[in-house]
Parts: sequence; C-alpha cells; structure tokens
Amino acid sequence: MLHGLPMSNKLINKNKSIYFIYPGNINAKTGGYIYEKNIISYCKKNNIKIQPVALSSNYPFPNKKDLKHFLQILKDIPIKSTIVIDGLALEGMYSVFKKFKDYKVVGLIHHPLSLEFKGKTANKFFKLEKKYLNLINNFIVTSSETKTLLINDFKIKRHKISVVEPGIPRMKKHKYNKKNKLFFLTCGSIIDRKNYLFLLKVFKNFNNYSLNIIGDTSRDNDYYIKIKKYVKTHRLSKKIHFIGKVSDSKLSKLYSQTDFYISVSKYEGFGMSLANSLIAKKPIITFYTKTINQTLKNKGVIYFDRFNVKYLQKLILENCFNKDNFKKLKESVKKNKRYFLTPDESATKFIKILNNA
Repeated sequence: MLHGLPMSNKLINKNKSIYFIYPGNINAKTGGYIYEKNIISYCKKNNIKIQPVALSSNYPFPNKKDLKHFLQILKDIPIKSTIVIDGLALEGMYSVFKKFKDYKVVGLIHHPLSLEFKGKTANKFFKLEKKYLNLINNFIVTSSETKTLLINDFKIKRHKISVVEPGIPRMKKHKYNKKNKLFFLTCGSIIDRKNYLFLLKVFKNFNNYSLNIIGDTSRDNDYYIKIKKYVKTHRLSKKIHFIGKVSDSKLSKLYSQTDFYISVSKYEGFGMSLANSLIAKKPIITFYTKTINQTLKNKGVIYFDRFNVKYLQKLILENCFNKDNFKKLKESVKKNKRYFLTPDESATKFIKILNNA
C-alpha cells in the first residue's frame, strides 16, 4: 500500500505524483530523515502531490520478502513517474535496478554507504556503487563534496547530479547563564561512525566540565552498552550525560547553554548539528573533512586531522580551557557569515530540480 498525500500544484504536473521512498521510521531524529521529512511536509503545505512510501528498516540489507514487497509497490506506480529513493534504500536494491528503466529515478544520496561501513562491507558497497550507480537517471546530494565524490569515484556524469543542502530551522535563542565549568555538546545517534568511545577517552582525564550527548540510543544497542560501561568503569557519570532524543524546545536550550560544540564523527554528509551550532554562534571543534570544511568554513572552528587521544586533548586544553583563546574563538565565530538555507528554501530547490529531472 502506498501512503501518500494526493494534492495538486503548479510546480509538478497536476496529474502526476512524486513517489518518495525511504526505509524505516521517518520520524527518527537523524539528519537524513529530518531532510526527507522536510521535503514531504513542504509538499503537503504547498499542495504538491507526493506519495511517501516507507520500506522495511532492514535496508540496506533487505531480505527476499523486503525486495518482493518493494517490487510489488513498484508495479503500482505508473510508468514514467518520478521516484525519489533514499540512498539507504537504493543501495540495498542493486539486484533490481533493471526494473527502473520505465521510471525517472532520482537517488537521494546523503553519503555513499562505502563510507558508512568498514572493512569487507565497505569494500562490497564500493564495488556495487562503482558498477551500478550509473544506471540511475539523476542524483540529489547534500553537498558539493559528495557530488565531486560521485563524479571521481563512480564516474557519474556531472549533469546528472544536483546539490541541495539541508534546510536548517532557526532555533529559539535563550539567555546564556554563566557557569563555573565548561559545557560541551555533541549530537548524533549512538553508533560507531559517530566515534563516541574515542570522545570519552579524550575527555576522561579533564576536570571542571560537563559533556551532553544528544542522540538516539536504540540504533546500535551493543555500542551503547559498550560506551555506557566505559563511563561507569571510569566514574564519569557526573561529567558525561547521555540525554537521548529531545524536543526542539529542549534542544534549543541546550545549544544556548553550551560553550563548545564538539564532533568526532568519522564522516558526515553535511553536518546539520554542526550547522546549528554555527547559527547559534557557538565555537566548534570537529574532525576535518572537505565536506565539513565546506559546511562550516573556518571562523570560530577548530579542526583536528587525526584520531589520536593525546593530540585532541592538547587541542582542547589549549583552545577551550585557556580563557584567552576561548574568548578569541567566541569573537571569531560571531564573524562567520556562512549562510544556511531555511527548510522551505531547501525544499523549494529540491522540488524545482525534480520538475526538471
């Protein structure tokens, strides 16, 4: 069954719908789902016909039943329709790509799955990406670095790829209350790619701080248990707090009371939480990638380039716990003029590209 929002609009032919296919629960607070939910909400507000289609959460590792279910859905979609497929689902259905020939398929790639995984799984996805992604009509990616990656690594033609950055909602600002210790914030699901165990090792021996970790703890229960055990073993529970999922209201309060945002994620397709921090004019410490540098630019941002505990500890001590350097960073971040699209601006651009696909 297709769960859609049938409406008319001026941007898309009134007799046609966009079919938007994604895996799992779109209400999960991840950057990818927030991006997709924004597109669907925008269509609903603006009378654009869209049919959201939720697939199994097993993707990108669907079983035979999952693929059979998807093929049945595909049969119900009129030929020549525009179908947007989230990359997490798309990369789980390479075996049925030949079924797409009668449709206008747009792959929404936040980042290739060869960068999401490690070892044999990463190598397997890289080979599949190289072999099959060229069969897709068009792509929308969230950064120009991801576009460059698709061109260079997978030989996808430049004209087939469009960049639409995520829309970043402007959070309510609250009065900052001066404290006698430093408050750090990091956001993201508790999964290996976010590299939280490394972050805990970095902060283990610091004093006079509080580290708030916001993110879904249910996506990788084994990893969450592992890092909770580390906190307990090293008696860090009064300094390091796993807050889980929070409301937008609470999130805005946490950003307002934060001194530094820190990210040790190995890879981000854009970095929406980092963008939130820049909008809130909070200094940032983050792992350097070309994508993140493009997202944040340089003012008010400290980049590190290796996952070495002592190296990052030294960087934090010199820039966060040193009052003079902390003051300079707070002034510098205020001068960072990087503009981020609003959710409506992002969705408008996305729909315009689909109209021309």
